Amino acid sequence: MVLENHQSYAEAAKEYARLLKSNPLHIEAANRLMIVYRKLKAYAKEASVIDKAISAHEKDTENKQHKWIKSHQKVADMTRSLAQSLGLLSDSGLPIYENELLEKWKRRKKIVEEKLRKAK
Repeated sequence: MVLENHQSYAEAAKEYARLLKSNPLHIEAANRLMIVYRKLKAYAKEASVIDKAISAHEKDTENKQHKWIKSHQKVADMTRSLAQSLGLLSDSGLPIYENELLEKWKRRKKIVEEKLRKAK
């Protein structure tokens, strides 16, 4: 953020990208990198960060769900039909997980895609 405060956006982008490379789930680094790219009007790069961040978080959630189901197999088996009848399971059979942050990123992605489309 210090680099951003001095309007060294390119350097800030490098630092946030480095943080994300070591930890793809780093929410603050992803958010800040998206903002820096927005300030630089580098919408293609912003879209790429959004895609990678969403993918990383969805994969992490899926892995955690599989791990929970594996360690709580009996409960998962007992509740599966109820969850399915209530529409709480995805096509892959995992619980539907709504994350406000991911929804925010998906909304931003639509805006960025529109900007990219207009720029062509």
